[in-house]
Amino acid sequence: MTYTKPKTNTGSNIIPDEDIEVMARRIEIAAQKQAGADIMRLKAMGKPIHYTSGEKLVREEANGQKFEIEIEADGSTKIIGEIL
Repeated sequence: MTYTKPKTNTGSNIIPDEDIEVMARRIEIAAQKQAGADIMRLKAMGKPIHYTSGEKLVREEANGQKFEIEIEADGSTKIIGEIL
């Protein structure tokens, strides 16, 4: 399976004398935007996404089903149960 490589901005985003808090917020917004685009791309490809919710490790399928999972010592994934 092939996919289109995401576009990235490799130009300099540093603004001389910019306030550090303003720069941090600008970077945070850009990161959230990129994460959202990556999630949409993975779901469009039919791939699951993984994240934590509290203490739970969650696998969300492209169709919206959510499962609590555990990663075994050998790297395999064990489904604990469906999250409703």
